Parts: sequence; structure tokens; C-alpha cells
Amino acid sequence: MQYRNRFPDFSRLLFLGAWILFLVVAARSPIATGLARQQNAPCVFDNFVWFKDPEIITEIRKDLPSFDGTAPESGESVRIIMSALERLLKTRKLASEVGYNLSIGTEFQPRPEHVFTASAARLNVCKVVFGSPGAAPEPELQQTARALINKPFSRIGAREQTETAIIPVYRKHGHLRAVPRMPAGELDPACKNAVVVKIAVDPGVAYVWERAVWSGARLIPAQQLDQMLAMRAGEVASGQKIDAGLGAVIRSYGKQGYAGMQLQPAPEFNDAGRRITLNILVNEGPQYRMGALNVAGLSDASAAMFKELWRLKPGDVYDATYLGEFLKRLMDAGGIPADQVARIKPAVKPDPQKRTVDVVIQFN
Repeated sequence: MQYRNRFPDFSRLLFLGAWILFLVVAARSPIATGLARQQNAPCVFDNFVWFKDPEIITEIRKDLPSFDGTAPESGESVRIIMSALERLLKTRKLASEVGYNLSIGTEFQPRPEHVFTASAARLNVCKVVFGSPGAAPEPELQQTARALINKPFSRIGAREQTETAIIPVYRKHGHLRAVPRMPAGELDPACKNAVVVKIAVDPGVAYVWERAVWSGARLIPAQQLDQMLAMRAGEVASGQKIDAGLGAVIRSYGKQGYAGMQLQPAPEFNDAGRRITLNILVNEGPQYRMGALNVAGLSDASAAMFKELWRLKPGDVYDATYLGEFLKRLMDAGGIPADQVARIKPAVKPDPQKRTVDVVIQFN
């Protein structure tokens, strides 16, 4: 997997998200690979909190004896499963309407799933409990789980919060290969029949830092890259700190015109010693220079004034961090009203042949 310094304001966020995803997906790769080969997709019973999964599966097997928790993406199976779920709801005298959606996941993590919901359920989350005590501080975990409280319960929603917000807490404390499991929910009379969400994470080993091994870097010496990474042998291998260090490397290259620079981090885990060595391949690419600045959506006079404030001139070494810093300075100085910020659409257009970068700022 490669990570690039594509855009000044978002490059760090894109990189950090990709780094987190890399570690999570790497830990889950056997499952992900298996799903890619299967013709069937897993079934998710999103908010059927009145039943355990084995109860649901037993009911479905009355109509589909070979049901194993998955179903083809097309055909009669989905209709049969919906019918069995409706019947199961009626046994508890519950509203029996069942909703269905075939989810395909995201661009970064394709994950086809049959998602079934009890359409009439209006059950909010009252509490979140974690199944891996001691792996990460409970107050930090509960802080990230607050986004689920008093919201309608959804296993898919709880899983998304686990992957995007809760797993980073485990990574912060050295559990770089923490793997989330599908959350569960159950009614709790103590919560006035609201839902308690149970989040299960396999934390794995808490690693300490061994070293970084750099390859491919010509512009910046390895010793200087180590200083930017700011990790010391023997300290907790905090994913948060590693992300920040790698982000600093990206910004340093970006400031020197290497806007197309790519990093390929490959972690080497020593479970016996609870240590991690990070092998990092650096593809610096060519140095870019500033091309044209185009400002759209303003009057000619305002656009001319805007361009006067822009200090990167055509032919200058392109600083990939400049655009974000420039817009921030304008906002801090009041040059861009706060209510107009969302209307600004900046974009960069690199030309690999000319080795230039044009900047386009659209005011809508």
C-alpha cells in the first residue's frame, strides 16, 4: 500500500487514516481475502436486540437448512430470510416489518453484507461496555463511545465507531494489531429497556518500539528522518505518535517540492519480544515547482488582490503545505468570513511531465 502527499491540507489526515486502515486490514487479511473469493456475503442482523444470533440462525434454518450466516448476493435466499425474521418478531408480539439493504462497504474497504433491520425498532443506546478490560484505559474508551449514547442502536453503526474511533485508542497504547469484532446489543431493564452495546476487541500484544529502517531516501538522511519520527527504542509503540511522526516526514518532503512523494510502511512484529520494527520505503519522486494560480468565483479586483497575497510564484519550488497554511492565515486574519469557509473548494493539479503544480481555488 502506498501513501502520497497529494494535497497540503488533507495529506496528513489521508495518510493517518490509511496507516490505521493498513494495520487493521493487515490483521484481518485472511478474512478479507476469503470474502473476496466467496460468492456469498455475510448476513448482519442489525438491531434485533431481542434475540441472540444463534436463535436467529435456528429460525432461518427452518426454511434454509444449510444457512451458515451467509447468503448469495442474488436469488431467493434474502426473501426467505426476511420471512423467517418476520415470523420470529411475531413470536414476541413485536412489529414484524423487516428492512433490507445490500451494503458494499467503502472504496477503501469493500465489505459486501446483507443487512437486515427491524424497521419499527426505536431503541436508543444507554450504555457501552468493553470486553477487553485493561488493554486500554476505560475513561478513554468511554469518551470515544459517547458518540453512540442516546442514538438509535445499530450494530453497523457501533462497528463503524469501533473501527474509526475506538481502535485508535488501543493503537495509542501500543496495541497496533487490535482487531474489532462485530458489536452486540441487548436490552437492559436498568436502562428502561434501552440497549447496552457490547464492544469486543481482540487487543493482541502491546508493542514497544524497536527502530525504523529507512530505504530509498536520498534527500533527507535516515538520522534526520528518525528525528522527525521522534520514536525512541523501548517506549510504547503508540500508533498516535507513529502517525504524527510519519506525517512530519510527509510535510518535510512536501515543503521541499516533493508533492508526489510516497511512503510504504511495512511493520515487522516480534510477538515474543513484544517489539515492532517499522520498515519504511521512501519513493521521493521528482521535485515540483509552482505552476499557475487560478482563482474562480470572485470579482476580477478581488481575484487580483488574492493573487497578490499569494507568495508562491511560478517557477518557485512548490511547497505542498503552503495552500493550507495560506487559507488558515486568511481565516485567522478575518479575510475569509467563517460562514464562507465551507464554500471554498481548493484543488491542486500536478503535471508530472512539466513537474509543476497548478493551484485552483474556487469560491462558491
